[in-house]
Amino acid sequence: MSNEFHKKYRGVIAPVLTPFNEDKSIDFSTYEKFVDWLCEQKLNILFPMGGSGEYQTLTIDERKQIIDTVVNISKGRKLFIAGTGASCLKDTIELSKYAEKKGADGVGVVMPTDIPDDENALFDYYKAVDDVISIPMMVYDPRGEGSHCASPEWMRRLINELKNLVAIKYRTVNGEFMGAMAREIAEDISILSGAESVYLQDLSVGAVGCVGGGGNFYPNLMWELQDKFEKGDIISAREIQYKILEALEALSKVYWPMCGKVVLQELGFPYKLITRVKASPFAEQDVEDIRKYYRNFLKL
Repeated sequence: MSNEFHKKYRGVIAPVLTPFNEDKSIDFSTYEKFVDWLCEQKLNILFPMGGSGEYQTLTIDERKQIIDTVVNISKGRKLFIAGTGASCLKDTIELSKYAEKKGADGVGVVMPTDIPDDENALFDYYKAVDDVISIPMMVYDPRGEGSHCASPEWMRRLINELKNLVAIKYRTVNGEFMGAMAREIAEDISILSGAESVYLQDLSVGAVGCVGGGGNFYPNLMWELQDKFEKGDIISAREIQYKILEALEALSKVYWPMCGKVVLQELGFPYKLITRVKASPFAEQDVEDIRKYYRNFLKL
């Protein structure tokens, strides 16, 4: 992909939360309403079936249905990166080819953990996906350090040898790691922050956008942060970053993505407080505290 082409992959990216019915089937009626709303907000890209969308709990058929839904509802109003990473290469390839066939603008492929933690094995995985598609691909690194994560040198190899690579979602709160990654690859592909808690910090060293859970319910605020930064109004951008840090703290007692679904209820979407991912129990008072905080915060 050309350097100019990858510059489209920037700004606020919403990792769309997946709504479930009482029986834990996907609530597609709510999903459609929510995607339609997102398309009217100040955000750049829809990214369903990332970690926030509980991709690891969805079947292949369900994921294909989500691709169909986003294509049908968005109607090209926003760029659409389909999360197609799966627990095995065969499924990742099947989903990536399906996303291209159905009209997705790109695919996001999570760093696999079910293969050896070896840079050659990881490279071969992405190369196999790249070989069978002709639409843009985003590497999705949800960890940023430790095993099964991207290094600047490994990313340089991908840039040199893959034809469709345009971006990486790189989640780290370590400014040194983000700076090293940006120094190596920011001129060639889009680096997308994976944590809005350090959105401004990451922009300052070369990121060009953010894939953050808050993109589900305060995308306009995130858009304003980046807009202020790019216009050189660092003081205003910093004030917005502080607001986002406070908003994230308000979510901290209830696990993600459950806490995000509480906020979406406050926005008027009928998300049930149901997830397929398992997490620690929480107190009802913690939910009420989130509701109380966000009733005021969402008025901003």
